[in-house]
Amino acid sequence: MSLLHRAAGERDEVTSVPQTPAQVTLGVVSAVMAILGGVVLLAGGLVLFAAITGQVDASDSGLAIAGVTLSGWSPMGLAIVTLAAGALLCATAWLGFAASRDSGRVGPYRFLCYLVGLVLLVAILWSWGSGTILIFNPIVLSTTITYVVVCSSLADRVQREHDEGVCGESFLLSGHQRALRLISQVMIVTAVLNAVITLIVWYAVSQMDPTAQVTLAEAQYTAGRLSNIVLGWGLASAAVNLLVGLLGLRGANQPEKIRPFLWVSAISFAYAAVQLVLGIVTSGGMGSVQSSSLTDALFYGACTYLSVKIRRQPQDREGQATGGEAENQPFGAN
Repeated sequence: MSLLHRAAGERDEVTSVPQTPAQVTLGVVSAVMAILGGVVLLAGGLVLFAAITGQVDASDSGLAIAGVTLSGWSPMGLAIVTLAAGALLCATAWLGFAASRDSGRVGPYRFLCYLVGLVLLVAILWSWGSGTILIFNPIVLSTTITYVVVCSSLADRVQREHDEGVCGESFLLSGHQRALRLISQVMIVTAVLNAVITLIVWYAVSQMDPTAQVTLAEAQYTAGRLSNIVLGWGLASAAVNLLVGLLGLRGANQPEKIRPFLWVSAISFAYAAVQLVLGIVTSGGMGSVQSSSLTDALFYGACTYLSVKIRRQPQDREGQATGGEAENQPFGAN
């Protein structure tokens, strides 16, 4: 063990896994796919349970879900396909996590992405020959973009970096830095998920009659106007959260760059605290205060506290990049 790592251990610091920006991005994408895969597996399990227990007829030629009839699909067939899709997402996430922590293990992930892309291409061409334009199906389109454009590109980038001997930076992280790093990673994943959910909701609303009335937060909107509101505000919110998460991640890795995140956290905490106090004063107690006001105040208060502690660390001792020295360290160190 080097003197740097021995000194870090004496100060209760941990050396992070060396990662390039491409590997960090791959880790975020894999986290999102793992969450979506878990949701899809849960949905498939519920449909399968309903079919097995006789709550729906497993031989029905059509199945209605949320008012949408899936003609030609039996509950049992839908459950099997849904479970297979969830398993594929989870397998992709698992292989992606491995490649994000060790570029030498990107081969299986890259192979799976190209295999899914090839299957999609064959399915699209086969449907085209049958007179059906499958590429515009939202499920097929989103899957094609995810695997062919996003996942395959990241796999190629990580593979190229591995072949060229590019080694990502690792950092010596104190306890406060590790906590902020985890919070920032959660913020980044949440921002990406919010963007995905926004696009799904926008697509669903855009398929409605533009003049149809929709109630949102006790306000009436037409479907046409609501689709623009959902898309604009949803993507803007996701972009802001993504930027804040990236600032936090940079500050957690490099304490000398924590100041932008500290300012954002402090301003957000002050705003959330004022909102919470006003809510308590106007409602006469905590009972009528929205839970989001309390959680925002606690969350940004914690971020501000961690940022202040990191800012006050001795800059010549903690949080320094090791230049990839931790490449051979155990993968459990974060």
